[in-house]
Order: sequence, then C-alpha cells, then structure tokens
Amino acid sequence: MTETAEAADAQIVKMIVFTVGEQEYCIPILSVREIRGFEKTTALPFAPHYVCGAINLRGIILTVIDLAVYLNIQPQPNNPRRVVVIVESKNGIVYGLLVDRVIDMADVNIDTIQSVPEEGSSLSGLVTIGNRMIGVLRLETVVSKLVEGMVSA
Repeated sequence: MTETAEAADAQIVKMIVFTVGEQEYCIPILSVREIRGFEKTTALPFAPHYVCGAINLRGIILTVIDLAVYLNIQPQPNNPRRVVVIVESKNGIVYGLLVDRVIDMADVNIDTIQSVPEEGSSLSGLVTIGNRMIGVLRLETVVSKLVEGMVSA
C-alpha cells in the first residue's frame, strides 16, 4: 500500500482542544456550534450539582454544564479565560460546556485514539498530540447523565 493510499484510509477528525483544570480534553469540532465568553447563568432549581445554570442564546434557553464539577476537578471560578462551548450531541440536544480555556484545534487520526476500558466513562479514549495526552470527551455520555440528572432531580 502506498503512503497516499494509507493516508486516504486514515480517518482524520478535526478536534477542538480545551482545558479543565490541568487536563486537556477534546471533542469533534463538528459537534461545536459556537464558543462564547462565560456570562452569568440563571440558576435551575433541582438541577444536578454540575449544572451551573441556563443561558439565553438568541432566544433559545440552554443548560450549561460546569465541566470541572462534572469531571470532579477543582473549578477555577476566577479564571477570566473560562468560556462556554455550545455543543450539539448526536441526538440533537444542544447545551453548553463551561471549560477553563480553549487552546487549540488538532487533526486526530481516529485509529490513534486508545480506548478507555471503563464502561459508561465520559471519555471515549485518550490520544497523544505531540507530547500531550488528551482525553477525548464522549458527549453522548455527558448528555445522557444530564438528562438522567434532570429527570431524577
């Protein structure tokens, strides 16, 4: 097989890379609708503890998940670089992910993602970019826990 054919077989996905605490995570850029500066949210009574509230996005009310709280990482409330990444899961649910900082975009070969053995994990795997190990966030797990948490709360 030639290098060109091998390259054609590789499944490259463009990912957006962000930090939560000291750890880097990525998600496919096709699931990202936009990135907004963090703004005050409206509290949602009885929401799961990792939901920091709701925002109005041009007339659409969206739930915002504090990804640090969700991943059990110490939040950085005074970090001026915190942004909300508006994402849409495969099942069409749109919500915001509060992250500490968006740092990069990267082309990731799907074949290089090493899976995480935990069933139901919020990570689909780990990938190495340069000398950095980055967690690949599984949006469907995050949204399913959000929906379960909202229903059971």
